[in-house]
Amino acid sequence: MKFFVAVIVCLVARGVFAQGIVCQLPADGTWVRFEGSYRQNEIRSDSATGKLEIAPWIEKVWIKSVGSETAEYRGESTQCRWIEIKINRGREKDGGIDTGLTGSEIYKILIPEKAVISDSVDSEGVPVSFLPLVKGYRKIGKASVRPLSEPALQLYPVGILVGYFREWQVVSENVDPDVGIPSVKRATQLHGQVVSERSSSRSVQESTIWKSAEMPFGIARWSAKIVRETKDVSEPREAFKPVSEVVIEMRAIESGTEGLEGNSELTIP
Repeated sequence: MKFFVAVIVCLVARGVFAQGIVCQLPADGTWVRFEGSYRQNEIRSDSATGKLEIAPWIEKVWIKSVGSETAEYRGESTQCRWIEIKINRGREKDGGIDTGLTGSEIYKILIPEKAVISDSVDSEGVPVSFLPLVKGYRKIGKASVRPLSEPALQLYPVGILVGYFREWQVVSENVDPDVGIPSVKRATQLHGQVVSERSSSRSVQESTIWKSAEMPFGIARWSAKIVRETKDVSEPREAFKPVSEVVIEMRAIESGTEGLEGNSELTIP
């Protein structure tokens, strides 16, 4: 699977809170499971459909609150929460997912609770686009657990294809997100776009999220599309043509506060 790292060069109109797939904190011990598909197509002019469609992967994502502790954040003793995000992506096999060597990832991060706010900017007027980390760990496949060196959680593009945007555009409010949890009926649909361009290549990523206060972590559903285009270096920008696209669709399926599904799966050093 190929991923294309995009640089934000295009901001959309209205400022809205956006911290990836975690934008509020439920009671400790709460978990949510998302399911969906990951599709990659190669654009082929010689194909009858115009695309060479590759059989889609299955994707499942779990978000869990797995503990709390007091830690130092910005020079102060601060109440923090351990959040675990597990991602499984691969082909269906015997009723499960064959994740291969790298299709399974687990992130375990300690975040300051006060940094998770339902606003577009913090108290100093700085846009809120990332979850700051006190510390964190990551495990890919059967590899060893490794500490995260970044000061903020960055799931895109390796883990989850929802891009980070300083601002989002409101598409619709009070809409039914159409997820598998019957009690979740109201959400705000938000859309963002990212463009990265060089002399011979360009990638365009669009992300849509359905944000809902009825969901434990604030997100009910998300989708993303990445289109890669190419041209000769000497050709004008109008000559860009699509060569591949990645499309992902994810919906919340189940949530709870009890059971083994909510337990931490990553033992940290």
